[in-house]
Amino acid sequence: MSSVHTPKVFKTHEEQLEILKQRGLKVDDDTEALNTLKKINYYRLTGYMLTMKVNDEFHSDASFNDAVRLHNFDEKLRRILLRAIESIEISFKAQLAYSFADTYGPLGYLYSENFNHDEKSENFHRGFIEKLSKTIMNSSDLFVVHHRNHYNSQLPIWGAVELLTMGNISKFYKNMHSKDKKAISKSLYNGLSHAVLSNWLEAITILRNTCAHYSRVYNKKFAFSIRLSQKIKLNNSKLVSFIYILKILLPEHEWSRFLNSFLVLTEEYDDVIEMHHMGFYDNWKEYIN
Repeated sequence: MSSVHTPKVFKTHEEQLEILKQRGLKVDDDTEALNTLKKINYYRLTGYMLTMKVNDEFHSDASFNDAVRLHNFDEKLRRILLRAIESIEISFKAQLAYSFADTYGPLGYLYSENFNHDEKSENFHRGFIEKLSKTIMNSSDLFVVHHRNHYNSQLPIWGAVELLTMGNISKFYKNMHSKDKKAISKSLYNGLSHAVLSNWLEAITILRNTCAHYSRVYNKKFAFSIRLSQKIKLNNSKLVSFIYILKILLPEHEWSRFLNSFLVLTEEYDDVIEMHHMGFYDNWKEYIN
C-alpha cells in the first residue's frame, strides 16, 4: 500500500526562486524572475523545465529565461493550433448538419432510431437531448430565442450544431449509423474510413480542449492513441500525430497557412525548443510537407 505524503508547504515567490537556483537553474535577473513568478504560476512554469533537468538537478546550461521562452512558444503554438481546429470544426458541423437533415429531416436528430441501436448510443442520445434542451432554454442567442418563441424550442439541426461543442459533435458522429458516417467521411475526406475519422475527431477534441484551457502541448504525452496507418511511422501520442491529422483534415490553403505559421514559430524559438519533444525527428520538415 502506497504511503500518503504530507502536502507541500506554501512558498513565497522568493523562496520558489531560491529553490530553482539551488537546483542549478541560472537566473540572470532576480527582480525580473520574481515578476515572472507573480504572473505565471510556479507549478505551471516548472512544467516547461522538465526537459532541462535530470531528477531535481538542472543541466549546466539551463536558465530561467529559457523556461520562459518555452512557455511563450507554447502559448503561440496553442493559438495557431486553435485557429486550424476552428476551421475543421466549422466545416465538419456544416457537412454533418447538411447530410443528417438530407437523410432524416431538420428535426431527425431528436429521434433515437436515427442513431445506432446499442445501449451506449441510446444512453448518448438521451443525455445529448437533455443537455441540448437545457442549452436552448438558457441561451440568449437571438436565433435560439427566436426558435423558443416561435417554434416551441425546436431547432433544426443546422441551428442546433451551432450550440454544440467539438466534443458534442465528435460523439454525435460516433453514434450515427455506419452508412451515415460513411457518407460524411466520403464527402469530406474521400478515402478516409469512418472509424478512423471518428477516432480523429476525438483526438481533435482533446487537442482543442488542451489548447483552450491553456494547458501545455510542448513535451506532452497525450493520454490518447491516434489511429494511423502502419505506413505512417509517427508517435501516436505526441503532437506530431495531431498535426498529421490537421494536414489530412484541413483544406489545402488552410494547411499551408498553418504550416507556414508553424515553421516560422519553430524557427523563432529554435534556440530553446527540441522538436523530438513534440514527436518530430530527423528530416521532419520533409515529411510534414
